[in-house]
Order: sequence, then structure tokens, then C-alpha cells
Amino acid sequence: MSKAFKQRDFQLRGLPFNGRTAALRALLLTDQGQSAQQALASVLDARAESKRESSSKDTAGQAGLSAQDRALCTELVYGCLRTEIRLDYILSTVLRRPQDLPRPMRLILAIAVYGLMFQDKVPAHAVINEAVDQVRRLFGQGLSRVANGALRSLQRAEQQPLQQAFYAAKNKGSKTQLSDASSQSFSAQCFFYSVPLWIGNMWRKAYGEQAAVALLQRSFERPYSALRINAGHPRARELYDALARSADFFAAENAAVSASVKDLPAREAQGADCKPCAGEDARAGSGTAIGANSEGRQYSSGGAAEPADSYVVSGVATGAAPRVAPGAPLPDGNYAAPVKIGQWGLAFAAGQMPREALGFDLRHWLSQGALSWQSAGSQVALLELGLDAWREPVWDACAGYGGKSMALMEWGVPVGLCTDRSMGRLRGLPAQCATLKLPQPAICIADATQPPVRQWHGHILVDAPCSGLGVLARRPDIRRREPQHLAELEVLQRAMLCRLAAMLQPGRELAYITCTLNPAENEKAVEYLTEKNSKIKVVRQWQTSHTHPWLEGMYGALLRNEG
Repeated sequence: MSKAFKQRDFQLRGLPFNGRTAALRALLLTDQGQSAQQALASVLDARAESKRESSSKDTAGQAGLSAQDRALCTELVYGCLRTEIRLDYILSTVLRRPQDLPRPMRLILAIAVYGLMFQDKVPAHAVINEAVDQVRRLFGQGLSRVANGALRSLQRAEQQPLQQAFYAAKNKGSKTQLSDASSQSFSAQCFFYSVPLWIGNMWRKAYGEQAAVALLQRSFERPYSALRINAGHPRARELYDALARSADFFAAENAAVSASVKDLPAREAQGADCKPCAGEDARAGSGTAIGANSEGRQYSSGGAAEPADSYVVSGVATGAAPRVAPGAPLPDGNYAAPVKIGQWGLAFAAGQMPREALGFDLRHWLSQGALSWQSAGSQVALLELGLDAWREPVWDACAGYGGKSMALMEWGVPVGLCTDRSMGRLRGLPAQCATLKLPQPAICIADATQPPVRQWHGHILVDAPCSGLGVLARRPDIRRREPQHLAELEVLQRAMLCRLAAMLQPGRELAYITCTLNPAENEKAVEYLTEKNSKIKVVRQWQTSHTHPWLEGMYGALLRNEG
């Protein structure tokens, strides 16, 4: 059956329109090349989806997904992609030839395995019965018996698949010959934390085994959500203080974690009613600050890397911070406090971003220009490099959707030009500026290797296209990429750096930022530039500490033309 199966001709006929069916549809879209966010945006468009389902007679004309089903769908899609390698391994232990099954059936089973492993609020019998029913409706009674047998076998395994030892037995699916016990153990951890072997081995070679294991663990955890308050909004301080106190609200109301996320946009609502993944935790404390000199792997100017093993808060080394599971009460009865990022940013453990503040839904404040979604790693990188102190005009040469430019302008930095090779990404910048009441920079479609201007007298920001290996938790679909694309990215990044550095005026600075953990795309790219252009000197380099429990893996270098 699998050989005759063609995904593009396949329709989910007869399945009830609920969160699990929506997740199945979204995962099928990721198979076609869409990112998780794109697939969810398509599936969670309730009106379009309902109309499409009704016209194809796939459903009985339901009005769309409820808030609870939307949250469930989002959790299942991100969760299944984040744990895909582990789920495939588990299925290979209870099925003889899982690769021969129809792809939708394998995804149904993966969703069910995820539910059995990580969603303790959903009864196991309900997960199994729904999966078996879906397979029966789509593929008939024979394959439904196969699904039932596999899932019942897994249910009898109880806690074994939650232990690392389970993955050390056979190292199934490995294409690499493992010659020693250490390699076998590390390979098992790659399966356990669901990271491709080629990524794990690259980290192990570049950073050492201890750091690589820490990165594997961080990549498996549910990501923090973060926002940035617009300092220019009339109620900025009041709103910031209210959100920073949200941990007190959780404690006072004893609110369920799911209640805080069920009505948020899909990209923020990750993890309602979900058991924390293995090793998932958060930093405790009351508003721990991340600003200048914060957690990171520090580099001396042009020198070798020296890992900072302690956490640095406001310039004071404090040692390893306590860690607790997101949503779990702290010893004093409070929930994990938001983490402060500079003066206006806040990061929240998975499931703990509040739904409202000052009597209004967060989407109200978003529409009023009072806040913006921006990852903690992006905010920290800008602050670590000191870009909030820039006062000369800035050219954002890889502006994307404009998040970093908006942050800089809110901090008083004049951004004069935003360019990107994609009009789809640039299109929303004018509306963002209007909503945030910020001056609109000039906008131009241009490749950074072919600048649209002959001269630029200010600073340059390069948020370069990269492999994204530092954001595997937030972008789990990146795990599916093959290593061959790294070489192409490295060539592109070096071409960008050399071309833009050649335009940098004496005394001006260029900031190079990536969201990846790959020396060839980070410090090696900077070394290549400084060897080619003797006028360019490294002012500072920064990288997220490998031992940081949750912050995205970012890299940044501040370069100056001292010619």
C-alpha cells in the first residue's frame, strides 16, 4: 500500500475535525516542505479550514477548532517534530517495518506515541482508541489491528522509553559505524534527545562531549516565549511591571498552565496540557536579569573562546542558577518568575506567558503597539553586542520581518535602511512602524551580496541566513535538513561579510549575528573576514553559554573599521 500511496492525492476523508486531525494535516504539510509555523498558520485558519473541509465532505460542517483544540494541535505539531527521531526509534521497536506503512498512518502513530509519552493529562486508552479509529477510517480494519498491537505493546513498556538506556540497546537507524563505547553512548543520547547524529557529532567535535550533551538537552526542551515592551508607549512602564509580576498572579490564582496559553497566537501557545519533556526546566528567581555581561560564552577580542561556566547577572557571577520544571510551584509556592531581558524584555517559561495584562488580552496590547513578540535570544544578542548604544544611522542588511530593527528604534537607535532579498518579509515593515509609532526607514529589496547603495556612512547590522542549529527547540523542523546545505550557507555568509565590510567607513561598526551553533558559520566566518580585510578588527564576540538551560543558541560579533 505504501508504494502506491501518493501524499498529494490523499485526503483525510471521514476523520472528525479536531485537534489531532488538524495536527495530522499540519504534519503532512511539513512533509511537503512547509515550516511548522507555515503549516499551523494554514491549518488553524478556522474559517478557511472549515470551508475547505465542508466542501470536500471530510467533516459534518463543524464551525472550526475550539481554543482548546487549537492549543492541542499546536502542541502536537511542535512536539512531534521536536521528538521525531525518538518517536521513530520507539516505533521501530514495536513494528517490524514501519517505513513500509503509509505516511499518514506513521504520523498518526507518532502523534499517539507522543501522547503516551508526554501528555499525562490525556488517558492512554483515549490516545490509543482515537489513533486506531483514525487508521481504521483511512486504511481499513487490517492496518487498524497493526496500529492497535503496536500501541498496546508500547503501553506495556510503561516507563522504559522515557529512560536513556532504552536507546542504547541497538542504536537503530544509525548510518554511522560506532567504534567505541563512548560513541555508542553519545549516539544513544542523540536518539534520546531527538537530534540528528550529524548535528550531535558536529557539536561533539567542536565543543567537546559535555557541552554537546548540554546542547542536545536544551534542543529537546520546550522553548521559552518572550516579548518586548515598546518603551515609547504611554503605558509602557505600567504594562512591563504588570507582566513582570505575572508569577504572583499564577501563585495567587493557582492557575493551570493551560489556561495561560489557550487563546494566544499559535507561535506562542506551545504546550497546553502537556507533560514537560525530559530534562525540561527553567531558571528560578524573581525577575532574573539578562543584560550586558549576561550568560554567554565570552570571547576576548580576536582571541580564543573561554567558556563562562557561571551565570552572570548584572555583572556579578552568581554560580549555577536553580532550575525547576516550567509550571511547577517553586519551594515558596510561586511559579517560575519571568526573566528580565535588559530594560524592556521579558521571557516566560513554556506555558507561563499570561493571557492578559491590565485588564486586556495581550493581543490588544500588540495591536496598540505596546508590545511585540521577539525571542529572548534575539534581544540578548543585540544587548550583548552593545547595539543599543549605537547613535549613527543603521543599515539592517538582512532585515527579514524587521524585529531587530524595531527593537533598535524603540531603544533610540536610528535605523535608516532595511533591505532583504524577500519582499514577503519586508512587506509588513511599514505597518509595524505605524503601529509602534516609529519612523519608517527606507525599504529596499536587495541581496546583501549586491548592496543597493554605493556608500553607507553609519553602522551595519547583518542578521545572516544560517543553519539555525541554535533554535532547534523553537524551529523543530530544522532537524529534517541535511548537512549538505551548510557549505552553501558558509559561502554565502562569507560573501556577505566581505562585501558589506568593504563598505564600512572608518570608525563605524558592523554587527554579525546568527542563531546557529556551528564554528564555521560563526567565529570561523569572522576569522575569514579579518584575514581578507586587515582594516576590520574584532571589538567583541559573544555566544550563548552551552550550559544555559533555555536561552536560544545565538552568536554575535561586533567588528569595527579601524583603517
